[in-house]
Amino acid sequence: MDHNTFQSNIAKIAGQRNTFLLFSLLQACAVILLTILLCMKKERILIVPTSGASFWIEENRASSGYIEKMGVFLSDLLLNRSPADVEKRNAIILQYVHPKSYHEIRKLLLQEQESILRGNQSFYFVLDRSEAREKECTFIAEGEFLAIIGKNGKESSISQKSKKRYTLRFSCEQGKLLLTSLKKEEA
Repeated sequence: MDHNTFQSNIAKIAGQRNTFLLFSLLQACAVILLTILLCMKKERILIVPTSGASFWIEENRASSGYIEKMGVFLSDLLLNRSPADVEKRNAIILQYVHPKSYHEIRKLLLQEQESILRGNQSFYFVLDRSEAREKECTFIAEGEFLAIIGKNGKESSISQKSKKRYTLRFSCEQGKLLLTSLKKEEA
């Protein structure tokens, strides 16, 4: 074999090796870049209901639409209660309570349940205005609160009628919106 042919073949092989080395380094850089971008990525879940506007939720944030939907759902459970359904409503509410607030809210719900059962009361809330605040992760409901006392064999009567404002504060953790506090004040 000729020495020049041998040198030429070695040069071709070295060139191929360098080309593959360049592509391997480019692929390694791409993998490192994709790994960094994947670690920094925030997943956003978009929910498109069958009726109404769509809303989204991320790991630690939620859209105002989602806060409003959860606020309306929980405020209905919290503010429209009767002796027949108070236990069931409390169980549903407690599923959506943040663990750090669980005992405090459970205690309040049980006190209210005892009061409802003892006084044969029903609560009814007529929502006038609501507002969801995305940055503070709160839902504000204003309306007329009615407390109705049932009497044995007689027509029920309204014992309390007042304008109230309820503020439900949420915490968004791992893509789930959880109730952390409930504040009641006169409107």
